[in-house]
Amino acid sequence: MMSIFSEEEVLKVLNIYNPWWKIGELPKDYIQKMKRLAFYDVKDILMKSDIRRFVVLSGARRVGKTTILYQLIDELLNHGVNEKNIVYMSLDNPILKFGSLDKILEIYVQNISPKGEIYIFLDEIQYSTEWNSWLKVFYDQNINWKIVATGSASPLIDKGVSESGVGRWITITVPTLSFYEYCKLINKEDKLTGKTVFEIINNMPQKLVKEILKAQGTDSITEILSRYESRLVKIEEKIPKDFSITKLQDIDTKKLKEIVGLLDSVKEDFARYLTIGGFPELALSKNDRNAQRILREDIVDKVLKRDMPELFNIRNISVLEKVFLYLCFESSNIINYSTMSQTLEGVSLPTLQDYIKYLQKANLIYISEMINNTGTKILKSNPKIYIVDSAIRNAVLMKDNVLIDATEMGYVVETAVYRHVYTYMQNKTGNIGYYREKDKDKEIDIVTESVKENMYIEVKYRENPEVKKDNPIYTRTGDSDRLFIITKNSEDCEVAQLENGKRLVKIPAYAFLYLIGLEEARK
Repeated sequence: MMSIFSEEEVLKVLNIYNPWWKIGELPKDYIQKMKRLAFYDVKDILMKSDIRRFVVLSGARRVGKTTILYQLIDELLNHGVNEKNIVYMSLDNPILKFGSLDKILEIYVQNISPKGEIYIFLDEIQYSTEWNSWLKVFYDQNINWKIVATGSASPLIDKGVSESGVGRWITITVPTLSFYEYCKLINKEDKLTGKTVFEIINNMPQKLVKEILKAQGTDSITEILSRYESRLVKIEEKIPKDFSITKLQDIDTKKLKEIVGLLDSVKEDFARYLTIGGFPELALSKNDRNAQRILREDIVDKVLKRDMPELFNIRNISVLEKVFLYLCFESSNIINYSTMSQTLEGVSLPTLQDYIKYLQKANLIYISEMINNTGTKILKSNPKIYIVDSAIRNAVLMKDNVLIDATEMGYVVETAVYRHVYTYMQNKTGNIGYYREKDKDKEIDIVTESVKENMYIEVKYRENPEVKKDNPIYTRTGDSDRLFIITKNSEDCEVAQLENGKRLVKIPAYAFLYLIGLEEARK
């Protein structure tokens, strides 16, 4: 009987995974044009010759980690790297699971014969046995190897990175698409730019075209194009390069409305973004109902029923599912563990806390801790829980009426806002959480505290979004405080002067999310 893991079988798998060995380039259907921030971060590390680091991309299923690997491979090929010096493999492959990482790479080196600097891309690295130990050896003994890996289970990745040695690895988190990235991905560039002069003229009656040419003193459409085409600029080019979401307090209502007005063309896409979410492949799907089914079956079911039990040694899968389902119902709400335990029919507090921690590490939820007046997290308080993408919540709960249910939309939009602010804060030193006054039912939904500036954000996605005057957002007095109320309609947009001298920005959710995503993408 032939061995499952043999040199012949491994080579067959590697040749399938690496078509550029034969054709010299990445197949066109592998390439996604839009590049995310993580791509540029990894590219910068790969191209540096003075600092050597292996890189791991961590993130939920289907956020686009594999796409980033292919984009990096395409970049290397375009820069003249020999195709044999680039190897990609998915360690979730059933044949590769039977072998150790060192043996697989030994077969690659001996049979493909790469020379010089070698670029190794390892997808879903957590499925490789003792990968962290081998990568430590690779780092120390193969100075001409550069490795980029992906992993969906951050606790194992973090542990492996730690055990492989501080200084050898850099971990980069890949979140779901921001609303800005979503708009870019679904080819909104043309809509954001507006129709070209050529498109406008081409759709005009010929008689009218002749009249225009005569009025312009020319008979050449090309000349008109050269006069006017250069004046067409994208919306994002109309927003200053040094724009920051925290600078909105420094402008007046008229200017804010001008900026928000620029985004009218993406307003209609916001509802679908909240429904389908920030998963690239699903965003491009033509069938939204099928996209939700894929979210439910492929992302959630595989993670809860296969990945997490296997990786975290979870035996009671049904309890894990109930915990996650409960958190989906309560996304954006404060979680009381005692109440949750009773609702789930006596699941112990330690088990609840462990499972919630596992769900966080599996990139399915965010945990938002309470922050006090000094900007310190209060770890013993009840946390808020957010699903990492509101579309997961919709899919799991099979919510078809989200867009017409005001209460549901409130949960969904706050979840989306938290995701954007959380990612925004990743490259800043500080905390993110929520604020709640002691012994009072007064709360600020999202709070960020950092050395440079603090953000206090209330999400009021409704008609007539009034915030009570005793809300603690009105009592912020620090010079670095930035106050926001996230609204529903473009009419609910202003920069208000408060009695304490602070300025508060009311801005519709679609504009806030687009702008904060644009700012992040420009860095």
